[in-house]
Amino acid sequence: MSIKIDLPGSNPLRPAAVAKSSAGLAGSSGSQPVSATAASDRLRLTGDAVQRQQIDQALAAIPEVDGGRVERLKAALADGSYTPNPASIAAKFARFEWDLAPA
Repeated sequence: MSIKIDLPGSNPLRPAAVAKSSAGLAGSSGSQPVSATAASDRLRLTGDAVQRQQIDQALAAIPEVDGGRVERLKAALADGSYTPNPASIAAKFARFEWDLAPA
């Protein structure tokens, strides 16, 4: 995953406009006020970052774990009364794979 941030100037940590305006401040008591400039910074998310946001939203929508159901399943496994349904398991795996496929 990569995130690209486009900033004006050659140094993203100190844009050229800031470097020029701060250079006149050192040791100069009669400097002119700095005028405001239009914001030209842009942030563009890559496809990976957008996909990460979608995954985060999908995970946030998943309900909490049902502790009672987990305990009932553990008990059924322990006493041998659990009988899995292979068709249901296969259908859920197929649905999972379908949901992961790119659109």
